[in-house]
Amino acid sequence: MMAFPPRSLVLLLVFLLSCDACMRVTPGTPGMPAVPCKTCSQTLIMKTINGAGAKEFMSDTTVTTGACAVRTLVCTGNMANVEINGDDGTIDDGGTGTVNFEVTCNTAGTAWQFMGIDITQLECASGA
Repeated sequence: MMAFPPRSLVLLLVFLLSCDACMRVTPGTPGMPAVPCKTCSQTLIMKTINGAGAKEFMSDTTVTTGACAVRTLVCTGNMANVEINGDDGTIDDGGTGTVNFEVTCNTAGTAWQFMGIDITQLECASGA
């Protein structure tokens, strides 16, 4: 003769298996607040077109997937260069025809920086 579980045990199992969706759960935490160093405005850098050979940057992209936002400005052309903060310096293409200038949003989200220096003005220029 086969032994069957008592009816109360069967009812308890049915109740437990079907009640899973009825149990109270704690909602997940809302999305993480924006990290300040991912929120630098594009307008913090003024792109000028004033000097000889000055032209628009080929591209200007911002990536926010890392710890802080990183912005890459690309200047192309024959003897391409990027002039930094007016007369603060120039980065040339090294003979490649392309300058990839990368800045990082500071921890406060108030400035784009290159090697710890706030960048407020950039200009792309080339000989052609």
